[in-house]
Amino acid sequence: MSNPRSRLTARSPARRSRRAVVLACALGALTILAGQARAAGNLLQNPGFEAELPGHPWMPAAWDTSDTGLPTVFFGRDTLLAREGSYSVNVANVSTFIPMAYNWSQRVLIKPEHWNQDAVFSVWTRSNGVEGRAYVLIQAYRDTISRMAAEWNVSRDEAMDRLRMTRVDDPIVDYGWRRLFFNENTTEWVRREVRVFLHPGANVLFVRGGLFGTGQLILDDAQLVVAPASPPKELPVGVNLLGDPGFEGDGNAWEYSMPPYRGLRVEPDTSVAHTGRTSLLIHGTSGMMPARSGVGQVIGDRSIAGKRVRVSAWGQTDSLKTNASIKVYINTPRGVQAVLIGPPLHETAPWAKLQDEFDVPNDALALWVWFSIDTPADGRIHWDDTSLEVVGPAATASPAGKSPTR
Repeated sequence: MSNPRSRLTARSPARRSRRAVVLACALGALTILAGQARAAGNLLQNPGFEAELPGHPWMPAAWDTSDTGLPTVFFGRDTLLAREGSYSVNVANVSTFIPMAYNWSQRVLIKPEHWNQDAVFSVWTRSNGVEGRAYVLIQAYRDTISRMAAEWNVSRDEAMDRLRMTRVDDPIVDYGWRRLFFNENTTEWVRREVRVFLHPGANVLFVRGGLFGTGQLILDDAQLVVAPASPPKELPVGVNLLGDPGFEGDGNAWEYSMPPYRGLRVEPDTSVAHTGRTSLLIHGTSGMMPARSGVGQVIGDRSIAGKRVRVSAWGQTDSLKTNASIKVYINTPRGVQAVLIGPPLHETAPWAKLQDEFDVPNDALALWVWFSIDTPADGRIHWDDTSLEVVGPAATASPAGKSPTR
């Protein structure tokens, strides 16, 4: 009988060899990441997707995906269509039966020296048979849980447990958001860019490139840099600030909120319109959890702070078994303030106009306006002729710590 110690000793050189290979791969990936970032003052790790994640057959280091496990979506890293270097990444989807936005993403920690500047995210994209909307997105947050998850190198859920927080009392605040949609079916390489102002207090930033629809989107050569802030725009008085307010365009001006409920539809409809040729249809359906379904736009320019604004839209309902309303969310360092423009619409009713005015707090970071319904519920609503305009300065000063009207 052989000696167990001999067998163990005989295997140990191979073990040391495997460990050395893994360590060498990890060190090599770190070297590539550091070199690529230093080359252009780039805050992203592995911006060209060249370094592989040690121990994974294809995943690039430093990047994550929104993989849901559905068999109709594919994430990949390959050498087939790299713009520069050897690799690019892609996301492909063949079904919209369950509405989902699929994307590649990276989390970046923001430091105080980055505040009061613009974060500029750019990436080269290539569309292949896209039906729907591809996008690039940059999001700035004050997000204690994500920040500590990165510093502790644990999952967000683990960081939440360590901080003794729950999803209900998560202190996350949206400090800035810019998304660029594009719906060309097929393109060569095109550089896309979005930028967001980094308000003091922002501590984590996410960049994403993805697809809402079917087809394939390919990404390469991403970059995130900090640049001098663009000056705030002087918002005009009495001018509609919403893009494509009558839904006559390609839809790229709008954010779509669509929980993953089968049969839910949020889309332009040319069969019914208040004016023009098109309205926005929301067709409700059954689902598991309460959620908002509809379309919205964000006014992220900090000039919106301290203004009095008017919001309005026309709505027509058909057998709607829930409430349809205009909801405005104002992001401030103190949290999110909500304003309801009512009364809500429901059941079956002809075109009616919802309109109201309110003051935006002086410390507002951004303002979201949503034209939506509360789901899950059956029924339909058409929205049309939406508007958000500045009336003038706020009627009364809204000091920090005090909520806006309503």
